[in-house]
Amino acid sequence: MAAGSAAAASSLDPQFTTIAHEARQVIAVIDSFYARHHACPQPSIPAELAELQGELGDGYSTEQKGQFVVIGGISMAVVWLYYTSLQHPDKCTLWRKLGWDPALIWQRHREGAKWVFDPGDGSEQRTIKLAP
Repeated sequence: MAAGSAAAASSLDPQFTTIAHEARQVIAVIDSFYARHHACPQPSIPAELAELQGELGDGYSTEQKGQFVVIGGISMAVVWLYYTSLQHPDKCTLWRKLGWDPALIWQRHREGAKWVFDPGDGSEQRTIKLAP
């Protein structure tokens, strides 16, 4: 998605749904971990990174790059980035760039999860609803 089309993107854009579908396995693993531990998996804790990696299964790769984890998989057109901090273990983010600046973002927090579109042009991120 080009930056110019970002402003015209609908909250029910089928392209968002298709792209978000790529991350379904990763989200399921994060949600499962969250249900068991009441926190997101911490890449800085080797056992938790190994658990994330193990639960993703064959066809997925994880690579720690600084404070982020790069996640690739057979169902993904491009890699997704995962982030959480030790200061806020109840919050984590998974996102994918949609071109140079825009990004599709999944945010997990204590109250639940939501999808957000960041146009990358300095304007506000907005919560989006994905088609079923």
